[in-house]
Amino acid sequence: MEDVFVESDLVLLKRTVKSFVAEQVAVLEQSQKDYLQKLPVEQVELLKEKARMAGLFALGAKEEWGGAGLSLFIRSVIYEEAAKHRLGLYHPAADAFGEELPSFLEQCTLEQIETYVKPAIERGKGCFMALWEALEDNHIERLRCEAVKQGADWVINGHKSYIQKLEQSSFGIILVNCLGDNGAKEATLFILAPTDSYELKETVLMDVQTRHEVILKDVRLPDDRRIGKVGEGAQLIKQWLAETQVLLGARCLGVAEKALQYARDYAMLRITRGKALIEFPAVQTMIAEAVLNIKAARLMVYDAAKQIDAGDKDGRISAKMAKLFATEAAAKIIDDSLQICGGSGYAGDLPIERWYKEIRLARVDLQKKETILEEIVKMNR
Repeated sequence: MEDVFVESDLVLLKRTVKSFVAEQVAVLEQSQKDYLQKLPVEQVELLKEKARMAGLFALGAKEEWGGAGLSLFIRSVIYEEAAKHRLGLYHPAADAFGEELPSFLEQCTLEQIETYVKPAIERGKGCFMALWEALEDNHIERLRCEAVKQGADWVINGHKSYIQKLEQSSFGIILVNCLGDNGAKEATLFILAPTDSYELKETVLMDVQTRHEVILKDVRLPDDRRIGKVGEGAQLIKQWLAETQVLLGARCLGVAEKALQYARDYAMLRITRGKALIEFPAVQTMIAEAVLNIKAARLMVYDAAKQIDAGDKDGRISAKMAKLFATEAAAKIIDDSLQICGGSGYAGDLPIERWYKEIRLARVDLQKKETILEEIVKMNR
């Protein structure tokens, strides 16, 4: 059925998303008087209601949980289109479609789903991921956050960094090493509730993004907060990582296409030395290479999404490669667009300067280039 859906309805779906972004999101962004960092909460909630009525809500959540149950591939197509506005790289459609939730939540108990997952979906909220640590260097196997069993509870100590979208989350998920009686460390996932006694530290990155650190000092979590079995956490997280890398790649495609559009339009209008910028070979080369790289990145992102949907064993490494290529390609395209647009590209009137900052963050999100390259080499020895 998915192939039928793609052939007959995907074009219409893309048009619907494009219209929503142009008529609802972009209009709100342009109506803000001050330099736009984020939309007011009440306006985002209004957008969520409009998205819900349009059938564009909780895209990846299971239908029985109240979501749309769309495949990763279809969501990739949607998010590519939904990212084509100022805030779109990290807030596609201004978060109107609701936050993405990891597929491994299928491993949750019925009580966990009713208590945490369904209420989050209903509100369009997500769950923050307390995964990375300052010293693990993008390697899940090196985490130091630990949990010790005491009666029916787990006592957790550790420090998690680089946490995104905490404000848009109803609950959190943390990956820790559970210590066995023999000293063995088994990576395991737990749910963090807003009422838990962890500490938060806020950091603003490059003036465009807020991230948090979670500090846990003897935080007690009952065993019924555990997701899956003890020791299953690393595998569950790796599945989430692959899905999220694909969706980040898709959003990078969207902003790269939009940046190229701004650059091309400006190059056709700007006259220098008696002719339009678009007539100069150097500018033509930038535009041509951008078109080629967007096409190549899209093929990699969509292919990785289809592999993951099909349960292909190569899906995870394909997701890493797609994320790497898409972020690097988008960075080059945004940089060249800034070069073509000159001074106007640095002004707040165009979103290119914001994307220039954000794409630098995207390049190190969800595993940096060097880590991915190391894994590619290991897979091909």
